[in-house]
Amino acid sequence: LQDSDLPGHIPGIECSVTPVQIDCCPCGCTKPDATAHLVTVPLRELRFLDLADYSFSAMTTQGSVDDFRYFLPRLFQGIVEEPYSYSNETLFHKLKYVKWTTWPEDEQTVVKRYLDSLWQYGLTSFPIVDRLPGFFEIETVLSSIAQTGEVLDQYLNTWTETKTREADEHLIQFVTMYGSEFADGKTFFNEGFWGDARSQAQALRRWFLQADTLQRINDAAHLLRNDGFEHLFEPAVLVLEAEGQRLSR
Repeated sequence: LQDSDLPGHIPGIECSVTPVQIDCCPCGCTKPDATAHLVTVPLRELRFLDLADYSFSAMTTQGSVDDFRYFLPRLFQGIVEEPYSYSNETLFHKLKYVKWTTWPEDEQTVVKRYLDSLWQYGLTSFPIVDRLPGFFEIETVLSSIAQTGEVLDQYLNTWTETKTREADEHLIQFVTMYGSEFADGKTFFNEGFWGDARSQAQALRRWFLQADTLQRINDAAHLLRNDGFEHLFEPAVLVLEAEGQRLSR
């Protein structure tokens, strides 16, 4: 992918109403002046930094669904181009909150293309933070997509089909950091953001335990980085292989 293919470069999600003001929670936890500046600047000129607090609180204590739809194109662009001070998963979960799969078909298509582009761009970027500064590692990208409610099979198929060094480096990093958590039929996904995306977590587990994926992990083992966590890799591979054998019985 070229830089012009950054997932932020997409058509907008259209909202018929440009907000005049952003309503805030009546309890006073958010002051009106905290969002007033967001409607005085054209959308494309809004700094992503200025949208950070809003993105975290959107529709819970700040603004409406229509407000979120208005800001979404800028949020989508910012999260792939700049660092983000909150959890990526919190922002992406907002899509599920607004039931984006009930939007007009053309707008659903825009979201799907964005998520697909984000995933492909992430897979071909290692370390990922060099080109997607809002994301820490490939697990963060996958977890963010899962928070939208998307089924992960197509994304995992893309990982299977992406035969690049970068995609393999992501695979080795993921196994190093999380592989041991798959022991005894479990995953580390029982808690945190993955706890709200259990079906996606199980799809990820099945993919990692496939014979082809396990073989790919072994073939790419030479890409293991000396980053202070390398001692976790071999035990993690042994766990995955044992779980894969148990699954195939």
